[in-house]
Amino acid sequence: MLSFLLLLACETSKIPAESQHFTVEVSAREGEGTYAESFDYYLSFDASSAIIYIGEDAFARGTVTGCDLTYQSVVVGQDTDGGDVKWQLFGQASIESAEGDPCVDGDDDWAGTEWFEIVGSEDEAIAVGQQYFLDTHGLYEGETE
Repeated sequence: MLSFLLLLACETSKIPAESQHFTVEVSAREGEGTYAESFDYYLSFDASSAIIYIGEDAFARGTVTGCDLTYQSVVVGQDTDGGDVKWQLFGQASIESAEGDPCVDGDDDWAGTEWFEIVGSEDEAIAVGQQYFLDTHGLYEGETE
């Protein structure tokens, strides 16, 4: 048991060092529901490629051109009362660099849009092709060590 606890204590983060940490608020667009949630997004860059981590898990991959980031997740399955639903998240955002380049208007360091597209559904109430749009905004929190 002690060796297991020591292994847990020595476990390192899956998020690469020098990833940019943003606290991002995600909310349903006006007229599209009341969803709102805050996430910690960690962006790891390799030239113009980026990986977004949420928690310890890689959630989406994308590309960066100047201040603009476009990304998409893998297809995710989710059980609903009406059956299995599969969706994929797509997103675009303008982000401020770690150096503070002025890429986003106002006080935010992240501003963009995400949308979920239903790519498979056994639930009669959720149609394939249905899209749900979300607005995103957030603040740069620093780099991981």
